[in-house]
Amino acid sequence: MVVGQVSARERGRHGGRPKVIDDHQIDCARKLVISTGNNKGENPSVATVYLVLAEADADTTSEESA
Repeated sequence: MVVGQVSARERGRHGGRPKVIDDHQIDCARKLVISTGNNKGENPSVATVYLVLAEADADTTSEESA
């Protein structure tokens, strides 16, 4: 560790970016389970979650503009 980091840590300062996802969001993500098909009972991939969220967002914006 760099001397400055050690000094900051001793003063109770911790560097780095803040967390983007809170504990509640992590719990929600863990509850996502595929309900049908070959992968029934497994968690969806990150790519699938992003795809579904993007499609839902596109549907929401198209409904608002109509």
